[in-house]
Order: sequence, then C-alpha cells, then structure tokens
Amino acid sequence: MKQSPVPDLLFTYGTLRRAAGNAAHRLLADSAELVGHGVVRGRLYQATGFPVLVPDPQGNPVMGEVYRVFAPQAAFLRLDQYEGFDPASPDTSEFRRDLVPVEMNDGHTVTAWAYIYQRPLFDLQPIPHGDYAKYLREDSGSSGN
Repeated sequence: MKQSPVPDLLFTYGTLRRAAGNAAHRLLADSAELVGHGVVRGRLYQATGFPVLVPDPQGNPVMGEVYRVFAPQAAFLRLDQYEGFDPASPDTSEFRRDLVPVEMNDGHTVTAWAYIYQRPLFDLQPIPHGDYAKYLREDSGSSGN
C-alpha cells in the first residue's frame, strides 16, 4: 500500500532555516508556519554559498526545521525557483524536491518535502555534524548569532 504524501510540509536544512539567519528565510516567513525541529538521515555538504543534502537512511542526522506551507501550489512555485528545481525538467535541475522521512524532536516521524542535491559531490566540503546553522557560526568564528 502506497503511503499518501503530506504535500504541505517542508523540511529545511540550509538557507531557508530560520536558524541560519539568511534572508532567504523570508520566502517562508509569510507563507508557512514552523511545525517543529527534526532530522533527516543523510549527508550534508557545503557548496558555494549554500548547503546540499543527500539522503541516506544509514547516514548521520541532518538538522532542520519543518514548516507547514499555507498555499502549497503558490509557495512551492516560488521555493522551486529559489532552489533551482524545474518540475518540468527534474533530471536537469540542480535540486529535486522529494518526500523524505523526518524524525521530529518529539519522537514521531513525518513525511515532508526536501530539496535534494543531484549534482556531483567531489568538490564539496562535508559538514559532518549535519547542522548548517552551527557550521555558519563556526565559519564566522565566535561572532555567530
């Protein structure tokens, strides 16, 4: 039996996270509400100016925030553009939007959309602890937020 997707949840692990302090979070601020915090199993890497996620059920926890998106069709149109995902040409997009299991901090699991990187990883720096906001604080020294 196929699990029915939850089309209005989004897992954010990078520049869209409120904790990352990036202006891109404004894309969510008016069109979604924070549901909670959780992790996706996988690997997180630093690309040029943004992190990328590669899910792996045996991977490390990648920290993130889960949002309930209010008008999913309109909101995902804007988010897809920001993330470099073209639903009309998913194979040539830098990212794809996939449903992933998210282990919430309160112990339950939800299914949410996440933007998954689909380009080569060989030049990218791993973020072993899986927390982009922490990585930004470490990268900027002790002057983090």
